[in-house]
Amino acid sequence: MGKFLKYPKYALLTIFSVLNILCVVGMIVCAYSAYISPASHPKFSFLGMIFPAFLIATALFIFFWMLFKPKFMLISIIGMLLCARSIRSYCPINFFNRTAPEGSLKVVSFNIYHLEFLDNADKVPIQEHPSVDYLLDIDADIVCCQETGNMRRAVVRERMEKVYPYSNYEAKWKDMMAVFSKYPILTEYPIPFGSKTNMASAYEILLAEGDTLLLLNCHLESYKLNPEDKDEYKSIIENPEGEENKQYIRSLRSKLSKADAIRAAQADKLVEFIENCHHKKIILCGDFNSSPISYVHHRLTQVLNDAYTRSGNGPGISYYRNGFYFRIDHILCSPNFTAYGAKVDSNSKSSDHHPIYCWLKDKDKKQ
Repeated sequence: MGKFLKYPKYALLTIFSVLNILCVVGMIVCAYSAYISPASHPKFSFLGMIFPAFLIATALFIFFWMLFKPKFMLISIIGMLLCARSIRSYCPINFFNRTAPEGSLKVVSFNIYHLEFLDNADKVPIQEHPSVDYLLDIDADIVCCQETGNMRRAVVRERMEKVYPYSNYEAKWKDMMAVFSKYPILTEYPIPFGSKTNMASAYEILLAEGDTLLLLNCHLESYKLNPEDKDEYKSIIENPEGEENKQYIRSLRSKLSKADAIRAAQADKLVEFIENCHHKKIILCGDFNSSPISYVHHRLTQVLNDAYTRSGNGPGISYYRNGFYFRIDHILCSPNFTAYGAKVDSNSKSSDHHPIYCWLKDKDKKQ
């Protein structure tokens, strides 16, 4: 009788072990897909988006084995060690660098959705929009905005200029960006993308006599998903094995891959620009439309540091609509900056994006 009871137990352990191994393999494949350019291998480009699912499943197996077979925890632990860099990028934990020292620059990046996101947007005076109030109240040193649209209106500019005396607006078809600063903006020049709808610009900012900063603001290629695409995505999440959803998956994967390939080329352009510029102090802000587990993020963090990875905590979801929950808004900086207190402010709900902010301290500057 003891033997009879023994076999089902071993069968279940084997099944769960195999499932655990499959989760670990899936997590590793998703993590390392970020090293492959979507321009050359577009089919792998969207794998980073499902990395969190494999990570959560792998972590849950640790608790499962803790109760039933502790030594099997090694399956998940070894897998997570192999993905340590990706896990830290996706969900950093920082006990230090929380309080910024005096003299740090406060930087904000915010996609404000043309100030049109509110349900009653047509009834709210544009100058009193919560996104405008937020940017005034947060009292940053430098603000980078994407999809600015109505920010160019005189009534908005008048309010913003009371806190940020220097500003610059860029427009390209439907896309618009803006930079607001407490420091003089000396020059501005676009970074050519060859894109009809997305853009990036560089700004030289004077911090003090003989002390300049190169600020880059960008809005990289979006997926351009229509409402039907988003409904299909929700359907896939709810029932991934549904026969009808298999067709949705193929269609959606094609759209995602095309946008990922365009963004990969844009990221390469930004890296080339950064490597060839002569500035030691560089800050890059923007809506990358890419998660921390992506070629775009991997490529850009080869030359700059992610302020959120260095000083933030948790996944920091910045886009939170239509079943898509990712951190696609980022602040990166050159190595001579130390990042402090990076946060995605989920309390701000006046756009389909949450703003992200941090403090940056020049390592060479004495307090």
